[in-house]
Amino acid sequence: MGAVGLRIRTYGRIICFVNCHFAAHLEAVSRRNADFDHVYRTMAFSRSTTGLGAAGAATSVQLHRSVNVATVQPDDGKPDLSEADMVVFLGDFNYRLHSISYDEARDMVSQRCFDWLREKDQLRAEMKAGKVFQGMREGQIKFPPTYKFERHQVGLAGYDSSEKKRIPAWCDRILYRDSRSISVAECSLKCPVVSSITLYEACMDVTDSDHKPVRCIFCVEIAHRDELIRRQEYGRIITTNEKIRSLLEESCAVPEIVVSTNNIILQNQDASILRITNKCEKYKAVFQIICEGQATIGEDTNASEFSARCSFGFPLWLEVYPASGIIKPGQTIEVSVLHDDYYTKEEYVDGVAQNCWCEDIRDKEVLLLIQVTGTGSTDSKAHKVAVRHSSPGAECGDRKEHRKRNQSSHLHRSDVRDFGSSSTGVPNLSISSARRP
Repeated sequence: MGAVGLRIRTYGRIICFVNCHFAAHLEAVSRRNADFDHVYRTMAFSRSTTGLGAAGAATSVQLHRSVNVATVQPDDGKPDLSEADMVVFLGDFNYRLHSISYDEARDMVSQRCFDWLREKDQLRAEMKAGKVFQGMREGQIKFPPTYKFERHQVGLAGYDSSEKKRIPAWCDRILYRDSRSISVAECSLKCPVVSSITLYEACMDVTDSDHKPVRCIFCVEIAHRDELIRRQEYGRIITTNEKIRSLLEESCAVPEIVVSTNNIILQNQDASILRITNKCEKYKAVFQIICEGQATIGEDTNASEFSARCSFGFPLWLEVYPASGIIKPGQTIEVSVLHDDYYTKEEYVDGVAQNCWCEDIRDKEVLLLIQVTGTGSTDSKAHKVAVRHSSPGAECGDRKEHRKRNQSSHLHRSDVRDFGSSSTGVPNLSISSARRP
């Protein structure tokens, strides 16, 4: 027992075909219902890797008699078959005729009383009760039962005449569902696949099997969007709808700004004001200031090569506020740029004398990048501003002389540790540290 499925995609719609073989024997109705339920819930299709427009994928499901299919839990999410726009089940479903004898069935077949025989059809009764093939349809049966025949015998006389005399039945069937929630519905984008049957018959001339195969011809209507017309209509809407045009313009617009200067020199703790003006009268400007690189100034007053700051932000000696914000049309924002003197002022640090070229007094230069975008745009413009902090040279010389005068009397931190660990000790020792004037 088992099933194999095929999924195809056409005009963006998914159609699945599932060929099944369910449990045999007259009394195994519940087993057949469970077989269908298992196939419907567990049939899973592999994803196409061909990249073709009409993608196809196949899979198979095996049904083992030792497994209690009714207790199998469905996988997470909806079954693949429930996502299809059209599903066709076909194969040997093995549903039989009930409450009728072999002779009665043969007599009705010979009289071609198929409507009366269908009242005894197990599949029809189970579908009416909602126990199997829920929501599916079948074409009108106008052909004799397809089971069971003697091999290589032609005509209705070929029904089973062995000792078992199996009752003729429509074991071989084709059922389907499309996008319709009701029996009458027109094909539309809301109901994209509508099918009808133009032929449903048994191939009675086939004698190589104890079953007669059945065939069905579908007429399928598929609603789909014409992409050419869709693009044309989309273009028309964009060019004629003022609101959409305005939104598109805003999404692409980068307001023009004016920066008051591109070169700032900081002296000591003085702050410099950088003014950013939004010249656009229509859109807001979003700005962000980042540090693109930093360099030190040598004795020749030339800056060394800028080193990138990456994600480290501004150097510790520089403060920029605000570093980001929104400027309304026609307005100006003032950005404060100042030197943050965070370095130590001690002449000696851990016993190491500080010289005039240590980092706290050397001239420094950074390159600020002002990035500007619109409130809804992905494009941006950039403006560069060089900021240099210059330390007075005289102060550096004074500090050097001051260190020479006080070096002999200055007490290093390492000396303090030596005094503290001495075994003799020095009572009432007074220690003072020299500070920069």
